[in-house]
Amino acid sequence: MIPTSIRHQHRHGRREQKALRRRSVWLFSFAILILSLSLLPTNLLASKSPKPSQKKDTAALSSTSSALSHAFMGLAKQAKTSVVNITVKRNMTGDPNHPNNSPYPDVPFLQQLFQQSSVPEEEIPFPGGREQGIGSGVIISSDGYILTNHHVVDQAYDIHVQLNDERIFQAELIGTDQPTDMAILKIQASQLPAFQWGNSDHLKVGEIVMSVGNPFGLSSTMTMGIISATGRGNVGFVDYESFIQTDAAINLGNSGGALLNLKGELIGINTAILQESREMVGFGFAIPSRMAKSAASSIMTQGKVSRGWIGMATQKLTPELAIHFNTSHEQGVVITDLYKDGPAARGKLQRRDVIVAYQGTPITDPRHLHTLVAETLPGTSITLRRLQDGKGKDMTIRIEEFPFETIQPTRLKPKDADQLLTGVTVEPLPKKFPWGKEGVLVGEIAPGSLVDRQGLEEGDMILDINQAPIRSVKDFEQLRKQLKSQDTALLLLRRQNATMFLPLHKGK
Repeated sequence: MIPTSIRHQHRHGRREQKALRRRSVWLFSFAILILSLSLLPTNLLASKSPKPSQKKDTAALSSTSSALSHAFMGLAKQAKTSVVNITVKRNMTGDPNHPNNSPYPDVPFLQQLFQQSSVPEEEIPFPGGREQGIGSGVIISSDGYILTNHHVVDQAYDIHVQLNDERIFQAELIGTDQPTDMAILKIQASQLPAFQWGNSDHLKVGEIVMSVGNPFGLSSTMTMGIISATGRGNVGFVDYESFIQTDAAINLGNSGGALLNLKGELIGINTAILQESREMVGFGFAIPSRMAKSAASSIMTQGKVSRGWIGMATQKLTPELAIHFNTSHEQGVVITDLYKDGPAARGKLQRRDVIVAYQGTPITDPRHLHTLVAETLPGTSITLRRLQDGKGKDMTIRIEEFPFETIQPTRLKPKDADQLLTGVTVEPLPKKFPWGKEGVLVGEIAPGSLVDRQGLEEGDMILDINQAPIRSVKDFEQLRKQLKSQDTALLLLRRQNATMFLPLHKGK
């Protein structure tokens, strides 16, 4: 049997996309039918209706359908302006075992044209190069703060954000939190359309929701589905799990996008899909707004997430353990260990105590308790319902900050990274080159350099700089020296079969 696993942003075939579209159409039609039936006169269902009544009912159905359609269109128009497209660059290493049949082994983009492999395209490594990733984000503040997933920007040295109006900004990474898979970016923009937070605690199974993101690089895409489950844990994706499970389509590029209720409120951040092998099962997972909002606020103010800690280890209460601990409770956790001088130990909790409630919320398993404690602000006094020898008692414990700090990675730029054409290595054209004799080939680009951040790619042909033609590597080096005192430059490039201009600007 093929094991089930969580995978981020996998490319699916047309068959899966068509199935998702059919499901969205079915859900839309079902919603119209339910709303329409609620408005029809009861005697329509109880007896035969005369023709005038049929016309009236048809008009009512048409009016209801039109109103619902306009409601969805209004929601889409509002939502797509608050979801952004995120592109990142990461360092990656080549695969020495990957076959390469290119007659031009030193020309990166030509290698791709001649490679023969059964490996799916998204898994083919770019030898010695960089990986470009895509994802989504949501605007949570009008002054440029954007919430996305940690895994979207993990190990990225260059991040760009594109708004719905097609403006593109270099983004600053304010901070990330791997345990909740959250990250905050900041762009230099104002008066942005930010989402209103919804309350994920009020979600009900069966509620209609909409997912907004950039699947497969297709910007401002909306899909519709229902809430399949709430508080979903034990998925094995992140440390703190309380996912919203939905059948609204979440695909490659949707990570970090918005999950909305029909009021247009942000009730979740899309983060993962459930797959078996490479076949889509049809379930997606979103981080609930309660957790996302808390993490975002902490990162924006402190650059990190300060999470609560109680200092004890637990395991799930089973029927067999319940007999041993003399309790009839079917849900809860058993304390198996306590950290010396931790909050739980100082609060007189003991090994073998059974915890059945946290601040009045019934506890289902250790991960549930773990998540509730982590979401509690350090310094808060909370109440635990403890069973000891079958007797219940409320205990007050003061939550402390988690003592094991997560170290944020340091992202360094190369020396002189902001100089024009610094970090570029060029090569002469190979013999029998199929695209002419003028120009030089870009062989390597230093990660994080200005040209890397502004769009130059390995394998590009530089034909001229500021209208001065390039016929050799010597020409290129002479022009590069002249650019040291300049703030801008205009390159003429040939990229595969297209010729294009690339402007370079210091300070971007």
